[in-house]
Amino acid sequence: MMEYLKIGNLHLKHRTILAPMASLTDIVFRRVVDEIGGVGLMVTELISAEGLRKKQDRTLSMIRSFDFNTPQFIQLFGSEPESFTDAVKYIEAETDFSGIDINMGCPVRKIIKKRAGAALLKDPKKIGEICRKVRKVISIPFTVKIRLGYEEENVFEILKVLENEGVDAVTVHFRLKTDGYSSEARWEYAERIKERSGLRIIGNGNILNRDEALEKLNLVDGIMIGRGAISNPFIFAEIQDKMPGPEDKKEITERIMALVEEYYPPELRLLRIKAFTKYLALDKPEAIKIKHKVYASKTFDEVKPFFRELDF
Repeated sequence: MMEYLKIGNLHLKHRTILAPMASLTDIVFRRVVDEIGGVGLMVTELISAEGLRKKQDRTLSMIRSFDFNTPQFIQLFGSEPESFTDAVKYIEAETDFSGIDINMGCPVRKIIKKRAGAALLKDPKKIGEICRKVRKVISIPFTVKIRLGYEEENVFEILKVLENEGVDAVTVHFRLKTDGYSSEARWEYAERIKERSGLRIIGNGNILNRDEALEKLNLVDGIMIGRGAISNPFIFAEIQDKMPGPEDKKEITERIMALVEEYYPPELRLLRIKAFTKYLALDKPEAIKIKHKVYASKTFDEVKPFFRELDF
């Protein structure tokens, strides 16, 4: 089994990637996972290429950086090539991010309405145009995240376009856009995709624990984990056989709260904790009461003791 993953000129120490998740893989959560270790690459939450192009304050606050041990990619969404090329130029000139990822798989309605995310899967020609223009201006690694298709599978057509335009690696979420997140990911596509594409393929979808991760690593060049990492920030360390103790787990809730306090103004802190709680309590029936207490909290100080009760 391959020990590391090469994307462009970047050698990742591990073949595991923290997935971009809106409002979740912010600087707080990426710092926590970076401190735990065991992950090869992390991707920011979705960042508007147009917002970055216009240097909007809110967008710029979402790409704050610090001294990471793990390479960081910015994930951009948009629909026009010019937005992407200007955003890429800004990222290269003004930030220390290691690469960019273009989102062509997000199924959320407000992204689709902007003809971005998974909406692009309906227009392979547009995908080719975006990637061609980005390739001309970029010198850092450049990846794309897709799904199997929009309403029907066209993944092989899309992969051929991406390969022709010189993309460094592709993450395939093994669902259609219309599947959302609820159905089982179709990992049976992995072998056929690996056989038919010359690209480095990163697999994504339904990886919720260490055993599933190790099994999927046999099928693709790398794996990307989203919900499984939010519900268990130690999953990447566990894949590397570094198992956390009870004290390690207790420290994480404290660390999240401290970082939320460090990076967010008072009026946004409670919302941050509530967003994390939804996933930290995922598939944990014993956490339902605590989750309700967190959601009912009216202030950041009020929510702290309940958040501390969450167990991983």
